[in-house]
Amino acid sequence: MRKISAARRSWLILLGVFLLMWALNSLCYRFYGDDYLYSFVWEGHAMSVPLSEHARRIQSFGDIFYSLKLHYMTWGGRMVAHFFAMFFLWVGKGWFNVVNAGMLVLLLLAMQWIAMGGKVTARLSPFITALSFFCIWTFNMNFGSTLLWVAGSCNYLWTSVFLLLYLIPYVRHYLTNGQVRYPSWFGPLWFVMGALAGNSNENTICWIGLSGGLYLFYAWKKKILSAWMLWGLVGLGVGYIALMAAPGNMERLHSDYGYQRLLIYLDKKHISVLSMAIVVQGLLWFYLFKVWRRRENLLRAGIDRKYFYLAAWFAATGVLFELIMLFSPILPGRSVFPQLVFLVISMLLISAQGEVHHIPVLQKSAFRFLYGLAVLYMAITGMSNLVIYSIQHQYMQGIWEQAESLRGQGKIMTISAPMPARDGGWLLISGLHVVTVDLSNNDASWKNVAFAQYFGLKGVHVTYPVKEEQ
Repeated sequence: MRKISAARRSWLILLGVFLLMWALNSLCYRFYGDDYLYSFVWEGHAMSVPLSEHARRIQSFGDIFYSLKLHYMTWGGRMVAHFFAMFFLWVGKGWFNVVNAGMLVLLLLAMQWIAMGGKVTARLSPFITALSFFCIWTFNMNFGSTLLWVAGSCNYLWTSVFLLLYLIPYVRHYLTNGQVRYPSWFGPLWFVMGALAGNSNENTICWIGLSGGLYLFYAWKKKILSAWMLWGLVGLGVGYIALMAAPGNMERLHSDYGYQRLLIYLDKKHISVLSMAIVVQGLLWFYLFKVWRRRENLLRAGIDRKYFYLAAWFAATGVLFELIMLFSPILPGRSVFPQLVFLVISMLLISAQGEVHHIPVLQKSAFRFLYGLAVLYMAITGMSNLVIYSIQHQYMQGIWEQAESLRGQGKIMTISAPMPARDGGWLLISGLHVVTVDLSNNDASWKNVAFAQYFGLKGVHVTYPVKEEQ
């Protein structure tokens, strides 16, 4: 029997990842809140202010661009992410389910290309491919909010992909000492890619821009600076300035967040989110600790010292992504996702080189134990997620059918039962992937109003107790 090549096994793994994520995305209905609100043309006020009776659904690209303009002036500067969110909420979630699963595959490819020294190639490693997905699946403390939620995926998964694609040629340039050449059209192209990456998440781009400026200065001193590098950094700056200069940022801070203004926030919620991230990512940090302990052996085996420097940069920059959030009054757990991506890349950089030079970081006994544990974990959580999201899909299908049956009748819809399979044991067996999203017991809440407006209802009333967001 003919042996399947390593590259083909890698692509089969990616096909399996795509099908699994497509299934999970397809089982998820729109999440209460943003996914209904962003289906409407932005009305020029804070998100927490309910939609007016005259709110209209997005029906064209013109509606999207007009909505983005009002959003930029009154809420925030994330234009790229919210363009895609509004687009897919307009054309239908079925299209999103396919493309979003593909974006996760592209994320895994970008992570591996960086780990392989910035080489964009179809010749992949099955081990690195599987390991990258395992890490994103296992150590993601907000799985649903970053990989399944329409607005959340566009804000975190998609922008992470743009950022990694932007970084690939810079990684290649660094590891080859500038011995990499691109055609003249690559500069303008990388300006566009830089603008897309720059308009992503506020807690990431400041550090990428600072590091990029320092690296370009280093390249200029070494006489290996190329024009495309300047194009890319300028594009990143344009995207970042557009992100941070949005008038809506200040409007949002003053009108919607009634928090005491502090220089740094060390409250219970901020500390608990960061502490949870450390606990969930503990194995990744343990691996990097082992790398540091064995660095001399790994260097003698032939691994270029530059890979260690680059791994340290990815890990440290990821930590800075988290720490800068202490200056923000709000720290949702999903903000940690870009840091997780950078931490995983830090590990993959050494793992890939260990595979190339045939020198493992972990002892064989430890590796076999962890490998078996990982396979068992993936089997349990993979199946449990399909079961849990199937149960929740049936529940939400009933909600939608009830809402559609009341459309145009001027009635208030009542929801008397919470979403099943989401708490306690379900949360653990899913690998912390269970999503908890509720409407409010307050019928006038912006979430309730957006849901009611989506279906043309007079209102929606929730009778079971709901824990209100703080």
